[in-house]
Amino acid sequence: MDGQFLARLKLNGIFCQVVDCGSMGKAAQSLGMTTSAISQHITRLEMELGIRLLNRTTRKINLSEAGERYYAQGKKALEAAQAAENSVHEIKSALTGKLRIALPVGLSTQPIAQALSSVVIENPALKISIYAKDGTIDPIAKGIDIIIDVGTPKDSQLYFYPLGQCGKHIYASPSYLARRGYPSTPAELLEHSWLGLSYNGVLSDIHLSAKHHPSTDIKPESQMEFNDLNSLISHVCHGLGIAMLPELEIQEQLSRGELVKLLPSWHIAPHQIYALTTSNNAPYKVKKVLEVLKAYFSKN
Repeated sequence: MDGQFLARLKLNGIFCQVVDCGSMGKAAQSLGMTTSAISQHITRLEMELGIRLLNRTTRKINLSEAGERYYAQGKKALEAAQAAENSVHEIKSALTGKLRIALPVGLSTQPIAQALSSVVIENPALKISIYAKDGTIDPIAKGIDIIIDVGTPKDSQLYFYPLGQCGKHIYASPSYLARRGYPSTPAELLEHSWLGLSYNGVLSDIHLSAKHHPSTDIKPESQMEFNDLNSLISHVCHGLGIAMLPELEIQEQLSRGELVKLLPSWHIAPHQIYALTTSNNAPYKVKKVLEVLKAYFSKN
């Protein structure tokens, strides 16, 4: 191992950051460098290796065949180096530094507060930022360490961690049921006023099953739609209609008697809750928080 090889390890890190970010400009911003400096480093790396790694166009960059191979192996080298540093940091008993978590709006209130309560109280030097948003999140652009999401994970280069499952069912408020009556069959559900979300997700498709009954799918038309779950829950509690709701997010409303489960003998399959990270060799703080999240969601 000579000095030139060690110098190329730095160039390899810059190259991998360019690929991960999708452009030299974004990589420059994340590394605190200028775009021209990034370009010079990539050119130097290509010259030393004697082969082109990136095919540059006016709008984006594409990996050459050599670039694809170099990135695959270079990324492993970076993760191995990160793992070596993490093994040292894991000696420390306290969690410190910043940690950014992105998750759907519905999970950002009571569930995440309960899940993180112990780690927040016991580790005051750990600074956690919660980014609540329904829909797709770019973890690199937003600097996110952990993404919590629901449903079926989409194919991506992120690393997947199953956390647990969340039950869901159809609910209404006592005031609504006093006004409109209780449905006794899935078909009668369609005679009621429905509230829903304005985007397709784990609460969009309603598939009901029960013993001694054929399973059935219903697709009600919503009288009111909302772009976040908390608003939907609030309006159901106020008696404006019925809706399918995730049981983890409505525990307080259930304990206060604000919601009633409809057709309790019928079953709706739960949806999956999972976490995503950008690296397989995550820092110690990320690993520990993932353990805390898994313990909470698998229990609840």
